[in-house]
Amino acid sequence: MAEYIPKLVCFSCKFGWGYLFGEKVSAEVKNLIPVICSGKVDGTHIMEAFQGGADGVLILGCPDGECHFQNGNYQARKRILLLRKTLREFGIQPERLMIKLEIDPEGKKIPGYIDEMGRQIKPLGPLAAVV
Repeated sequence: MAEYIPKLVCFSCKFGWGYLFGEKVSAEVKNLIPVICSGKVDGTHIMEAFQGGADGVLILGCPDGECHFQNGNYQARKRILLLRKTLREFGIQPERLMIKLEIDPEGKKIPGYIDEMGRQIKPLGPLAAVV
């Protein structure tokens, strides 16, 4: 039997996470979706990722006080907190949704965070079909 490798989707703020996005980062990481601001990622985007077969979703946003759009990172954090509380109703462990609020303009940390998330999700196994 082949080793289970979690399928991850990562929404990444273009301002704080990868000005060099197209040059270095996207070649190393699959399922990386650039967004104008982490605050623009809403619950439907996250649930669509899970419905599309993702085993985990990672949101990368700017740190507190550094959001280009003033409070997008606060909105993202609040949205993730609320969504993690309701994921169980859909049969999804809350650990499958993570948010990191930092700055990494060159995108060098992204592969490491995706690997870290994969290691955390691997023991949970594949996500059952989400309705």
